[in-house]
Amino acid sequence: MISKILITLGVIVACMWMISSRAKPELRKIRNPETERRKKQLRNGAIAFMIVMVIAAGVMIYLEVDERSAVVTVHVINTQSGAKKSYRAMKSEIQSDGFTTLDGVQVFVAGIERIEIESR
Repeated sequence: MISKILITLGVIVACMWMISSRAKPELRKIRNPETERRKKQLRNGAIAFMIVMVIAAGVMIYLEVDERSAVVTVHVINTQSGAKKSYRAMKSEIQSDGFTTLDGVQVFVAGIERIEIESR
């Protein structure tokens, strides 16, 4: 998660740097067309790279949010008796000591029970 935030911040800093680095036009100066073409290619490449990075960051954030909102089947198994009970819950609602089902029931897991999560 921290890497996604760092990537997004890096893209923002690069965009700000590119915008602020634009120089004001100087007095009459003869410019080399080869240098101008190379600058334009580098600028276009940097813009394309930033666009790709912004799209990649957006896709990563979307997939992370989509994964958290997924509905999964949670099996609570008593390790002593082997009794198994199944519930349906949102993936983001599952904690190590319990979870909340789709029906709003709060389930707390004892020390002798284990949780198995089955995603579809």
